[in-house]
Amino acid sequence: MRVRHVMITAAIAGLFAACASSGSDGGKTEQPVYGTVCEARCACEDCSGDKEGLCEAEEEAIAKRAEERCKEEHTAYIDCVRLEGRCVDGHHLAEVCNVHAAALQGCLDPTGHCPSAGDGICDEPQGTGKCPAGTDPADCLSSCPLTGNGTCDEPQGTGRCPAGTDVDDCKLAPCDRVQDGVCDEPEGTGLCAEGTDVADCAVGAPCASTNNGECDEPEGTGLCEEGTDLADCNATLACDDLDECGSDTSGCIGCAVQGSCADELDTCTLNDDCILFAQCAVTCEDGDDACFTACMDRHPDGARLYLDYDTCVNCDECYYSCGNASILGC
Repeated sequence: MRVRHVMITAAIAGLFAACASSGSDGGKTEQPVYGTVCEARCACEDCSGDKEGLCEAEEEAIAKRAEERCKEEHTAYIDCVRLEGRCVDGHHLAEVCNVHAAALQGCLDPTGHCPSAGDGICDEPQGTGKCPAGTDPADCLSSCPLTGNGTCDEPQGTGRCPAGTDVDDCKLAPCDRVQDGVCDEPEGTGLCAEGTDVADCAVGAPCASTNNGECDEPEGTGLCEEGTDLADCNATLACDDLDECGSDTSGCIGCAVQGSCADELDTCTLNDDCILFAQCAVTCEDGDDACFTACMDRHPDGARLYLDYDTCVNCDECYYSCGNASILGC
């Protein structure tokens, strides 16, 4: 299997942004080595005020509990988090350490553990509330600083926070009109709550008359901005005929994600495992089969959904415009 470098379109890339820097090595820099979990977290997240002290107190409490019979599990978990954790959009994430976290928790509290620990969703009180505090440490390593702002900032909303960390805001009724080319949040039609129709509302001024069978962009009626009524304006034109790869709001990709590939995109962006797979795969070097396979093994359901989306856009709709940019080739 020859893996091509993963091309994440803006429609999915907007849901996460990895902390990275570019240099003479082509953007791949050596991962810093931190002495403690709190050092690793605070190098990425805001640890002003009492946050660093609270983090250290929590880690000391865990270490004390593990001292008698869980030393090996504790050491494995700590080493994994501080060495393998990643900084993603201002949050220190360590989903690769879920197995170690579950092993440590099972050792510390074999009768009172969280059955959903390590599933990528924070299930402690600050998350979904399904499990007691301290029983889902790997998933709850990063909290959402935007909680309480009235906008869902988990992946199904703005995508600025990990799943399960902005529970109260994400209790808002989901929008049943996502990916229809019309912004249905308050600044658009107002039919949906703020933060629940992110993809449609990310394109400047929304077009209120999209999908009416008439092109309302400047080349048509002129009632809407360029790129906001793609489905109607490209109705008689195959996406690949645009001869421009583009982005989620323009060119062939824009035509595909707002047309025949809209269902595949929607299915992926609303699935945590698909987003986690994309986050993992985008870090793999071009041709790094082992890295890509590891991502697929870690997130098999997400990989399947993402590959459906990738095939639709890069093979079925934009093969020539985007130069056969599919992950596995077409």
